[in-house]
Amino acid sequence: MTTQTMTTQDQSVLDYGMLVILAAIWGGSFMFIKVAVDTVPPITITAGRLAIAAIFLYITARMAGQNLPRDKDTWFWAFVIAVIGNAVPFTLIGWGEKGIDSGLASILMAIVPICTLIMVHFTTEDEKLSLRRVIGIIVGFTGVVFLIGADALQNLGEGVLYQLAVASGAICYGISSIVNKKLSHKPDRRATAATIMIASCVFAIPASLVIDQPWMLNPTVQAIGSIVALGVLSTALAQIILLRIVKVRGAAFLSLNNYMVPLFGLLWGMLFLGEEPQSTAFIGLGLILSGIAVSRKR
Repeated sequence: MTTQTMTTQDQSVLDYGMLVILAAIWGGSFMFIKVAVDTVPPITITAGRLAIAAIFLYITARMAGQNLPRDKDTWFWAFVIAVIGNAVPFTLIGWGEKGIDSGLASILMAIVPICTLIMVHFTTEDEKLSLRRVIGIIVGFTGVVFLIGADALQNLGEGVLYQLAVASGAICYGISSIVNKKLSHKPDRRATAATIMIASCVFAIPASLVIDQPWMLNPTVQAIGSIVALGVLSTALAQIILLRIVKVRGAAFLSLNNYMVPLFGLLWGMLFLGEEPQSTAFIGLGLILSGIAVSRKR
């Protein structure tokens, strides 16, 4: 009994650790996008990060002795995830950040757990709505607002199209986290992630070539570095972690990382951009952690 309890506790710690790592990775993506979008259009940023992620994942999969799947079912769901989980939200969020600041973008992204909680209630059998979960989601969202600062909401309604783009990208992430369950059971996680990225490139690269004509661009070194970081960290590594979390804990648990993403976005901003948090940031941190704790059954 004791051994089993310790094993369960260790597994739980590992799951939350993976959730925090994913939030830390995605928290930095807003900073990288903000740097890259100054000299590279959003569609080309999307194509670049997906191409880099596909190459990186394929090489690491082959090094691990994993081959790309050949069954039609895996490729079908890979293409579905490619559209709603990568190509569309990456482009929408990248375009949206051209017109709104990262603080408001972070708050808009925090609707992911709310959307996911509603969707999994109607699409799954093991992740139903409960009063405790609803309260936890509301508390966590309130924490995000405190963390970023209510001042960020003052611009809500201005630049509506940019805000709708980011919010739509967030909804796409919620849908994608559910669809990822279709592939999360695959044993070769790196090869599965590579398949998703290759499928994503099928949509993103032609769009970049036709619309942006990237050979005509003059990106800065910082922009190129940001796209590489987005590809390796925020896309490739994040996809592997995402598949693992969805398999073990489900889509609703995965979506909770969107409450921690603004926290790490703020942290990276302090460390690398010299930004200073508002006085309410620590209240927000407490509410976010409380919301996550309340929303879980245990």
